[in-house]
Amino acid sequence: MKTIDLNHLGEKWLELKKQRMQNLLKIALTDEALYREIMISLGYSKNKVNFLELAIITPYSEIRKLKEKSIIEKALLYRAGFIDDKNGLPDDFDFSLRMDKSVWIYKGIRPANFPEKRIEGISVLLSKTTECGLVNFFLERIKSEIGSKNLKKSLKSIMNFEGIGLSRKEEMFFNTIMPFMMVYSQDDEVQNFLRFMFENYPPLSENSLIKSFRLSYPEVKIENLKTYMGAILFQKTNPGQSS
Repeated sequence: MKTIDLNHLGEKWLELKKQRMQNLLKIALTDEALYREIMISLGYSKNKVNFLELAIITPYSEIRKLKEKSIIEKALLYRAGFIDDKNGLPDDFDFSLRMDKSVWIYKGIRPANFPEKRIEGISVLLSKTTECGLVNFFLERIKSEIGSKNLKKSLKSIMNFEGIGLSRKEEMFFNTIMPFMMVYSQDDEVQNFLRFMFENYPPLSENSLIKSFRLSYPEVKIENLKTYMGAILFQKTNPGQSS
């Protein structure tokens, strides 16, 4: 019987994530780097490249100048090619920067996760961060939860904004915000708290990879977030081995 060490794989998953964040911070300012990763996370598997392009042609520095949620949403929808309405956008807004609507993929995606819906949802968060900046917005919220043992409640507080469902917020936090802050922050208390969350937060909702893993290896227990991510890494690096 094959031995699967999910704790080891979970550590490997985290190191890969942190390496990605380190590389991003070498080529982009902190807020831009986190913004791009959050935008990519909205694309699921099929529209990641498109959301990255949208983030590049509508950088966070421009988002901050727009300030209001309705204007941010309109700017992103226009640049993505979903609307033609220019009313309310600034006079110096570059209308030539635009994607073709045809590049967005809808096949196999639930209506609630259509890209224009994701854009509308994320505009709520972006509008909340225009004063303090995206990185500081999350960093200060993480600091306010240090010492908490109720990790579900802490995550809800950190990710307390409308527009995106809780399960998606969990995925966004642990796949993007947590590893980013582990690389960015030099605060030991922040590092220790994020490590505590990684090792003790309950497993996230089951996706197709986790369901396949459980079916193939029912004897291997997924006890927390760390082992959950370890199981995902195992499935991604061992295609075709599941029953």
